[in-house]
Amino acid sequence: MFMRHLLALVATLLLAVPAHAAAVRDPASPTILLTGANRGVGLALAKEYASQGWNVIATCRNPRDAAELQALAKSNPKVIVERLDVASSKQLADLAKRYRGVPIDVLFNNAALLGDRNDKGNKRQRFGSLDEELFAEVMRVNVLAPLKISEAFVDNVAASQQKKIIGMTSGLGSLTLMGRMSNFYFYQMSKAALNMGFRAMRNDLGKRGIIVAMLAPGMVETDMLAESGFTGKALTPAESAGGLYKLVAGLTLEDKGLPVNVDGKVIPW
Repeated sequence: MFMRHLLALVATLLLAVPAHAAAVRDPASPTILLTGANRGVGLALAKEYASQGWNVIATCRNPRDAAELQALAKSNPKVIVERLDVASSKQLADLAKRYRGVPIDVLFNNAALLGDRNDKGNKRQRFGSLDEELFAEVMRVNVLAPLKISEAFVDNVAASQQKKIIGMTSGLGSLTLMGRMSNFYFYQMSKAALNMGFRAMRNDLGKRGIIVAMLAPGMVETDMLAESGFTGKALTPAESAGGLYKLVAGLTLEDKGLPVNVDGKVIPW
């Protein structure tokens, strides 16, 4: 009788996971799913987590063009590169289906859009020439996408040991710190909105034991920072990723759920 029930349970579990489902390389190691892993802080995070022995599901819009990320995957069998345009509902649904039933300890929503790369000076998000199409794109990528990705993988996170969902915020979303800046209307608004969305999500998911946090990478030497016109001292992507890794490792359900910079300081809203 016991054996019959055991076989029935195994069959049920097998049916719950698609036959074509993906699998991490080392089930004994923790797993991170990371968006926007092809460059900048995202790539540095993929390298950092890989160096710490994690399974890394590294996503980006165009894996074929992500030479450095592909090289990392080639040198480390625990790194898997997956295609994901975070603004594509179909691609998200397909990826979630592939990883259904796979525990994900850390879901790191890193992918973001500063503005239009072909729009030097970002005039399309400055007062006097605000562009409706760009606004919608920035909000979809920076605000809605992290929430939808979290929805899609919440059961994976709940099934893991660490149960953490991270949203990459920014000091540019702070009314206190950036009250006099007006170069990036849409990006600044998107980060403020992300904070509110993740704060609300934290309230909903805390009852499931899931930790929701908003972390900022600080000023980092990336293409995005260069596009912003920043000329001050900045961290290297590796330095930022190392700091973020430590912050994620130390997260608990008792944290207040406020935006925190890579240096551990709370970012005032």
